[in-house]
Amino acid sequence: MKISLFHRVCTILFLLLCINNSVHPAFARDSRSDKSSVAEILDSLVYATYFKDEYFSSSSKTQDRAGFTSNFVPQFTDSVYASRIAALDRKTPFNLVYNEHVRGFIRVYAVDKRNSTAKILGLSKLYFPLFEEHLDKYNIPLEMKYLAIVESALNPTAVSRAGAKGLWQFMYGTGKMYGLESSSFVEDRYDPYKATLAASRHLRDLYKIYGDWFLALAAYNSGPGNVNKAIRRAGGTKDYWAIWDYLPAETRGYVPAFIAVNYIMNYYREHNIRPVEPGYLYQDIDTLRVSKMLSFEQINETIGVSMQDLEFLNPQYKLGIIPAADYTPNVIRLPRRFVSQFQRREKEIYAYKSKRVLEREQLLARLQSFEASSQPVVSQATPDGQVRKVHFVRPGQDIGMIARFYRCEPSEIVRWNNLKSTVLVSGQQLVVFAGNGGAEKTVPAPVAAPAMVQLQAPIQIPVPAAPAPSSLSAPVAAKEPSPVRKPERKTKKIEMHRVERGETVASIARQYGVSVEDIAAFNGLKGTMHIVPGQKLKVSGSSAEKSSSRRATPVKEKYHKVRKGDTLSSIADRYGVSVGDLAEWNDIGKKRAIQPGQRLKVASR
Repeated sequence: MKISLFHRVCTILFLLLCINNSVHPAFARDSRSDKSSVAEILDSLVYATYFKDEYFSSSSKTQDRAGFTSNFVPQFTDSVYASRIAALDRKTPFNLVYNEHVRGFIRVYAVDKRNSTAKILGLSKLYFPLFEEHLDKYNIPLEMKYLAIVESALNPTAVSRAGAKGLWQFMYGTGKMYGLESSSFVEDRYDPYKATLAASRHLRDLYKIYGDWFLALAAYNSGPGNVNKAIRRAGGTKDYWAIWDYLPAETRGYVPAFIAVNYIMNYYREHNIRPVEPGYLYQDIDTLRVSKMLSFEQINETIGVSMQDLEFLNPQYKLGIIPAADYTPNVIRLPRRFVSQFQRREKEIYAYKSKRVLEREQLLARLQSFEASSQPVVSQATPDGQVRKVHFVRPGQDIGMIARFYRCEPSEIVRWNNLKSTVLVSGQQLVVFAGNGGAEKTVPAPVAAPAMVQLQAPIQIPVPAAPAPSSLSAPVAAKEPSPVRKPERKTKKIEMHRVERGETVASIARQYGVSVEDIAAFNGLKGTMHIVPGQKLKVSGSSAEKSSSRRATPVKEKYHKVRKGDTLSSIADRYGVSVGDLAEWNDIGKKRAIQPGQRLKVASR
């Protein structure tokens, strides 16, 4: 009888185990994959030069838990984990929950990769004050600082297999949307300050779309297009766990990892994890403006700041060169104890020349030669009134940027130059024709302005009295004579806006609560409504002016057929909207991929 009862119990337990393991077979695979991805990110700290053990030291303020030896690894029951996460949930706007997915990631951070977690805890003292400052500015919950741990393990030079870079893992296209520069010398995605500002703005924009922080996190990881698709497939519900089954595999583990990081950053002492601190903390660093070109070697060989410290504190300068310019002053971040020396010996530092410094200057000179030769060379006019120019491609330029500058189509540049690909290389010569399309184009003389500004300089386009309508042009208010009714004289106070890098006409319109057409009418913007940093725009005017512009230019849905060479950025500029708007209206995923012949919505009701 006893044996029979024993066999029954064993049989029941075996069946229950089988049922439990077969509930989510797909997640079991996805979870292993996601935890493997997190482990790779944590391992990146091991291989990064500055993050080797010799650059970290144990914190003297760390309090050991009674009875824990240094190598003891505590683990707890599900009920303990659940109660602790419930306590965190009561103090945050995030809906923190505990489940088997979260438990798997807690094990990664608290057991499998606990040494890396100890370094992350130390690095948090360097980066979290910066994160909290920007998150608070944009009304984002401060717990969002833990997202950078999920993304990069607080490694400012982390690079994913997909090409995302930096603490906040921006893809190239998304970084461009938020003003992050990527060139041969500078990678703003590696800059902790600029990338944190961009991430704060991006997260704020995503929350405005979904009204839910977990959905904003999912969109940050996979793009709004994938989240919108998952919401539709789930019947329209806007709840992360309700759409979980319909999200990409990587995104399914994203929020559980975020919850696990929230947990471990608050309960690391209970897990006997002892933080190790990096060489510098947030309060040990100061920022200085650089007035001229400067290399890390000049600073290292004059005032003695180590090359490792310079590279760690200034990861955005990929080649150790700071290409300073008057119009966009760059900065150098130094250990605070060296700041007074730098200020006192600044002229000496700039003047210092060694063999290594001269090599750096020669490298920069090659870039400057490209910039100098990139001034358009004007030849004789063609019989149809167009002006033939030769453009020298500069580092960081793509065919869409060049096409926007010359007010032509990327496909036309491809045709004029018999290009087999739209991929350009620095120093390449391109033939372009100004004056295309019947409009006379006046390009400002690029003598006084630096090279990067010249690419974005405003182009004055005299428009004929009765221009022919074009399906590729943004709607423009038409001026209609009104001999009967006198114009209204009632006016409002004129308000001006100075354009900042990364802004579009659409984003400025949303900021001031006016329409894109209003701003176009106030400032005489035509066609692509191109604006440049530093430009001043009128953003409010007379009520009559507003009403007439709205009557003349009703907002309606508009579509664009993608041509060869088009990019989301060039299409967004053409129609005066943001890349984010295009991605949302057309359910475009994180990779921002579009194909020739594709039909895109470029204006919404």
